[in-house]
Amino acid sequence: MPWLILCSKIGTYANGERLLWSVFVVESYKKMPKKIEGDVYQKKYTEEDVQNALLEIENEPSKKAAARKYNVPRATIQFRMSQKFSKTSFGPARILSNVEENLLVTWIRESLRKGFPQRKEDLQASVHHFLEANPRQNPFKDNHPGEGWYKGFLGRHQELTERQPEAVTLASANVSEADIRSWFQQIERRTKD
Repeated sequence: MPWLILCSKIGTYANGERLLWSVFVVESYKKMPKKIEGDVYQKKYTEEDVQNALLEIENEPSKKAAARKYNVPRATIQFRMSQKFSKTSFGPARILSNVEENLLVTWIRESLRKGFPQRKEDLQASVHHFLEANPRQNPFKDNHPGEGWYKGFLGRHQELTERQPEAVTLASANVSEADIRSWFQQIERRTKD
C-alpha cells in the first residue's frame, strides 16, 4: 500500500521575504514486476495459410480479402510479397533440414513399430553420426546435440513423446516358453518388414 510524506517548512530570506517549501515523498511497497504478465504472442495461422493467401492473390483478388479468408495479417502478406522475406520460422536456423528431421521421425516410428523404441541418447548419437558423415556448421560440442536441441526436436515434432518404462510385476514376469516363442516370431516378422 503506498504512503505519502509531506514536509513543509517556513523560512525567511536575508532580505526578509518569507519562504515556504514543501517536499512530497511517495513510496510504495509494491515493486514493479520483472516480467509483464499476459499471453505470449502466437501466430494463429500456419505457413500453409500464408502460401494459400499468396497463391490466391496471384489470381487477382485483393490482399485484404485473401488476408481475411486465410486469417493471415495483411502486413504479413505484403512483407512476403516484397521479396525481402526468406525465412519461414522463428529463432536460429535449424541444424537439420525438414527432410532430415522427418527421416529421423520415420526412423523412430519404424523402430517403435518393430519393438525397439529409441532413447534420447540413441537419437542424439544418430544425429552425431549423421553430422560426422555430413559436416556442416553447428553449435554442438563435437557434433553431439545437447538437451536444448532434443527438447526443440520434440517441440517441432509433437507426435513424438517421451515414455517411461513401467516396473514389471511378478504376474507379468511369469512368462511361459510359448510366450517367448511367440515373441521371437513377432520380432522375426517385424525385422523382415
